Amino acid sequence: MMRRRALRSGGGETPLRYRQLRAKDIWLILILTLLTTRLTNAFAIPLTYDDGGAESFWSDYYPNGIAIRFGPPASKWRINAILIHGFIIDKGEKSFIVEIRDKDLNVIFRTSIPVSEYFKNATLHWARIPLPNVTVRDDFYICVYPMLEFNGTQLWIGIDNDTAPGNCFLIGCYKQEVRSFKGGQAMIRVEGEEIIDFIEIIPNSIFIDEDTLKISFKIVAPSDSVEVRATLQAGSLIEDCEVVFDKGLYRARIGWLMLSGIKEPAELSLSAKALNLTATLAIGLNETLFSKHLELKEENEWLRAMVNGSGIELGALRNKLEKEENTTALLRASLKEYQEIMSEKTEENERLTEELNMMRLLVVSLAVSTVFLLIVLVRRRTLGKSGGDKNA
Repeated sequence: MMRRRALRSGGGETPLRYRQLRAKDIWLILILTLLTTRLTNAFAIPLTYDDGGAESFWSDYYPNGIAIRFGPPASKWRINAILIHGFIIDKGEKSFIVEIRDKDLNVIFRTSIPVSEYFKNATLHWARIPLPNVTVRDDFYICVYPMLEFNGTQLWIGIDNDTAPGNCFLIGCYKQEVRSFKGGQAMIRVEGEEIIDFIEIIPNSIFIDEDTLKISFKIVAPSDSVEVRATLQAGSLIEDCEVVFDKGLYRARIGWLMLSGIKEPAELSLSAKALNLTATLAIGLNETLFSKHLELKEENEWLRAMVNGSGIELGALRNKLEKEENTTALLRASLKEYQEIMSEKTEENERLTEELNMMRLLVVSLAVSTVFLLIVLVRRRTLGKSGGDKNA
């Protein structure tokens, strides 16, 4: 019986076929070549949880996938391949994604695999998919994203319902978390081998400034005594580059003067030797790098000219600001003087108002006194006339 989860929204991006390293919009192609002399076991060790028989099948839409947690049988273990028990319904070319994540679900390896190269149409079998010797030292997850398409090629993974050790989970390609899977045990296995001694170069970062290109990297080796070299090669040109060690990182420094005359893609080769072990890492520097450097250099010169022009303009603005500040100071002084005049005028108006009120009071008093005197005079005259008439 086939199982298929319902279509979910979100995540429809095209998977990348290569891991890419980016620094200030410059893509550098990393070609990892590990030439290492190792003492290893003669046969690969398989890690498995299923019993070899599938009772059902599982698939899902991108970005949904299934994850199996494994514990390495040794402290230093190299994954050589994964095995998937399943089949496809072939309706055209298609790829699916495989990841290796550490115990904290950080992605340490991701690749896109053409499904028709490893699975047969409508034929259930074990597909062995080689991996580029990924080293783990703790629990890890193998994640498979079937990229189910309703009308396209479909990949179905076998499910063992008789075995359920609790290490099969559902996972999202863009999430750093897993969910429980109750359907059984996905039939995904791992092949690997114990590493006795090994040496590895791990790229860390790329830094670009006006004068140099700097590439920093780590070296994992069984000895602290490590011989490190960096060589730049372009056509017949071969030149050693400076390598320094600081705070646990090696830094290879390439001057732009060294790269300026190169008209074709170059290659920076890093090599590390410790005891009887050797590792190399080749970093391709294509023409995009040089053209981008020239663009950045022109942009830098343009920005400098702009800064210089801005400095002149800034000086003019400062002079104008000083003039405006002087004008503002004069206006403030005039305003203060005007406020003092207004204050004096206000005091004078208040004094005149008080005098006017006094004048009004005196006028009223004078009027009242005049009326009173008139009344008295009129009364006396009236009384005088009355007395004269009586005497006559």
